[in-house]
Amino acid sequence: MNFSRNFLIAMCTTFVVFCTLYTPQPILPLLAKEFSISPGDAGLLMTVTLLPLGIAPVVYGYFLQAIPARSMLRVALFLLMLDQFAFYLADEFWQLIVLRSVQGLLLPAIFTALMTYCASMAQMGQVRKTMGWYIAATILGGFGGRIISGYFASAFEWHTVFVVLGFMLMIPIIMLRYASADAKISFDRLDSRTVSRVLGHDTFRYIYLILFSLFFVFAGLLNVLPFRLQEIDESVSPFLISSLYVGYLIGIPIAIFSQRITSLLGDDKKGLMTGLLLHTTGLIAYLFTDVALLYFVMFAFSAGFFFIHSTLSGLANHLAVEHRGVVNGLYVSIYYISGALGSWLPAYLYGWLGWDSLIIVFVSVLGVTAWLITKLRFG
Repeated sequence: MNFSRNFLIAMCTTFVVFCTLYTPQPILPLLAKEFSISPGDAGLLMTVTLLPLGIAPVVYGYFLQAIPARSMLRVALFLLMLDQFAFYLADEFWQLIVLRSVQGLLLPAIFTALMTYCASMAQMGQVRKTMGWYIAATILGGFGGRIISGYFASAFEWHTVFVVLGFMLMIPIIMLRYASADAKISFDRLDSRTVSRVLGHDTFRYIYLILFSLFFVFAGLLNVLPFRLQEIDESVSPFLISSLYVGYLIGIPIAIFSQRITSLLGDDKKGLMTGLLLHTTGLIAYLFTDVALLYFVMFAFSAGFFFIHSTLSGLANHLAVEHRGVVNGLYVSIYYISGALGSWLPAYLYGWLGWDSLIIVFVSVLGVTAWLITKLRFG
């Protein structure tokens, strides 16, 4: 009974927090126009949040190890809620950057705890399935944040978006009062010896490199896509932009059933290659200019990404006989460092080179990803 209740609370918390992470993305063109800045500069609203997410897990273990996960989550969520409300008072772009940077310092503590929390609650042999549900919650939250952002920015004004998310954060804060504390949940310190031991394992090293290259492309395209849609049709609204991400939801069944799909395909390596082929096909299809078609392209593009992400996450936790917190901490760190780079560099490349050249760059990166997959060994 406690497992079911705790797991439900963890999933709800994951959903709401991921809503806050991706809130600015559909309204980046609106904010760029509001503050008279370039697409690359607007993309910094994502970068300054993702970059601390990548760096913080390396050091958080040194001062969070003794703090119960439930207490830490409630404090971090409360501060995150206050940060969201503070957006209502912001009227300069630098203020938005500061507030998003604060979120970047709070979110890694929440994410690493939730990820380790879910893995720790999993029964023997169910780690992959449990992590699939976790990733499904992150996907739903990512879509929810974008659609909420697009709707409220179109119906009211952009400040309202952040206030709504602030009120939503009250829900997991209250729910955590009823979660059972688990002494086994803690941040493992990412000391150099343990990190070297994990990275010294060829499979872990290639898993992290595949994750890095893959999320660079995924984050980069999703961050530049709102500007591309306005390039195709200047009249497109923030809500229409956010609705394009509906294809993102295909990741939910993909994440939940990724292990079963992998079994049908034969093994993890074949599954990863199949996911990469689907992802690359969707990427190339973004060369089309039919907006209606691009709504369907998102399904293929997202399905490929989330299948690989779910497989890699489950595989990493399955192989982590020891130092699971370190493995997850490194996974989170590399994921978001890649996302930070992907949310920054491609936006500038788009401004300098144009959309078609950017797609060519992305396809080249995925070519490297395919080579990395061939290097994986599970024996």
